[in-house]
Amino acid sequence: MTYTLGMKGVFEITVATEHTAHAQGNPGVHVLSTPSLTLFCEMAAHDAIYRQYPDAVSTVGIHNDFWHMAATAVGERVRVHAELVEIDRKRLVFRIEGFDERAQIVRGTHERFVVDLPSFLARLPKPKL
Repeated sequence: MTYTLGMKGVFEITVATEHTAHAQGNPGVHVLSTPSLTLFCEMAAHDAIYRQYPDAVSTVGIHNDFWHMAATAVGERVRVHAELVEIDRKRLVFRIEGFDERAQIVRGTHERFVVDLPSFLARLPKPKL
């Protein structure tokens, strides 16, 4: 597992109705929701590094610091870029920038933590059936 500063990822998507604030509980607000945009930012960071994961390793998001700067309509294309800018042992920090077809819509940072996946999952309670 080798992470290096400057690794880059991207996530592209066309905004659909399920990505809107309206669909996520804010009636009448038919634009890209901040929770959906946050997911897109995490996916861009994941794209920068996931090819480096051995089988039993993954990363989990641990902190987001984003500015959601502009509204994006359903049907517009969104492209989010992530660049690995800091490595502190197992903590990885990404600079995030994202754009729709008209303007910059997000900027900030996203942090991920490297985990041993079997150990991470073993600490969770067993599902109640």
